[in-house]
Amino acid sequence: MNELRKTAKTRCLEAMISAALVAVCVCIGVTMNLTTIYDVNFDHMGLRTFCMFTVNSNILCGVAMLMALPYTIDGLRTKTFGLPDWMVDLLFAGVTSVGLTFLISLCILAPVKGFVLIFTGSRFFLHGVCPVVAMIAFCFFISNHVISLRESVFALIPVMLYAMVYYFMVEILGPDNGGWDDFYGFLTRIPSWISLISFMPLTFGIASVLRVLHNKTSRKLSPEQAEIA
Repeated sequence: MNELRKTAKTRCLEAMISAALVAVCVCIGVTMNLTTIYDVNFDHMGLRTFCMFTVNSNILCGVAMLMALPYTIDGLRTKTFGLPDWMVDLLFAGVTSVGLTFLISLCILAPVKGFVLIFTGSRFFLHGVCPVVAMIAFCFFISNHVISLRESVFALIPVMLYAMVYYFMVEILGPDNGGWDDFYGFLTRIPSWISLISFMPLTFGIASVLRVLHNKTSRKLSPEQAEIA
């Protein structure tokens, strides 16, 4: 029993440190964007930064990690590792969103605009550090609840909502009528139908990988270690 409580305490400490690191890095990245008046390479700075999925996905993930902190701190006191199911689902949605941000940054934006540009400045945190640390934390440290396939659908909601808003603001409203320009290029630089049919399956694929890794870690825990709050 003492060994189980010691292991649970260690997992709480790992979860607390990784969650805090993500939250702090999100704050740094978003603050850098908000306080940058002009960037020659990116138009959406200042308050306009909230138009971008990169920023919104990181904020969602950062808030979820911040909300998980009290449970990890309480776990250190009780030596029992546990998060409510709804908290794990919220983390799952946030981590899936930043996972998409990281994959697009690495595989699409960086080859086109350059790796240095995409992964420096505030983008070092929002495109790189935050997504990577969040995915590692969720898969290996914050793992006490086996996620069902149905919960994977919940993880798609933030991406789906942003896609609907982005399509409306760019394609229907347009920049001339108070909407957005196609700053990601997913509706004008490539045929819009490709974006429409590819991003949700891609997001589901990311969620599925995260779910498998998270569940694999969760199933290693004994019932005492995996107690749900």
